[in-house]
Amino acid sequence: MTENTNLPAVTRQITELVLSGSSEHAEEALNEAVEQFGDLAVVEVLDAMEPQVASMHLSEFDGGKLSLATLLISPNAWAESLAYFAATWSDDMIEDEPEFLAEALFAHIHGVLFASEDENRRVALIRAALATDWGTTAFAALFSTATDDIVEIADEVQARGARGIAHTSSDHDLIPLALEVAKGDPEGWDRVLFELFPDWQPGENQRGARDYGDDEEMDEDDGHGYEYAPSRSTQELLLRLRKQVPSKAAVSGRPSMGEDIFA
Repeated sequence: MTENTNLPAVTRQITELVLSGSSEHAEEALNEAVEQFGDLAVVEVLDAMEPQVASMHLSEFDGGKLSLATLLISPNAWAESLAYFAATWSDDMIEDEPEFLAEALFAHIHGVLFASEDENRRVALIRAALATDWGTTAFAALFSTATDDIVEIADEVQARGARGIAHTSSDHDLIPLALEVAKGDPEGWDRVLFELFPDWQPGENQRGARDYGDDEEMDEDDGHGYEYAPSRSTQELLLRLRKQVPSKAAVSGRPSMGEDIFA
């Protein structure tokens, strides 16, 4: 693509800004790079960044804070960066605040996927993420916060196909995301279901999973209310995601400029 010799310097500059905690200044540097070199050059810059650095930068933004990196990062680079999203979580945080962490993860994933209306890009992002173990676990962690709704969607997908679902009875924020996954990556959708419901049997468990006794209620805290398709809890999936963080990024808190996170 571009042969501009300034791009490695731009990559180093943005990396240093992110590691120093200056994500806003890093965004300004990205804006300047776009004006000077164009969008494709910035895609190259983002691809050249270490994935843990890209993850640190993207984690500062969600759907409510527009970021050039969110709009321009390539699907493969985003999928690699997603491996490091849980790097700053501690076991205590996961135990005490699983809902808060799941909300932060949702804001990040939703913000990247719906940053633009480009459906082809969205499908590419989903497929790249779900081609990885950590991406599959991340999506399963999100869906674990609405298992009843996910089972309903899975039932309808099995019966009519994802593209045959015009609307659902659920108004949960996760449903549009779930439908995008089911439509854009059917195999990835199945992998997420198996990660969330280890004993899932497509075509058999969907309806049965919703058959409670007259006096039986699902315990939303432990996530194990399904008779035929018990689910992993949000906490369990977040712990699994935390363990999938590559060891070189297993740091507590934001690394400083002096710490060798690339070792």
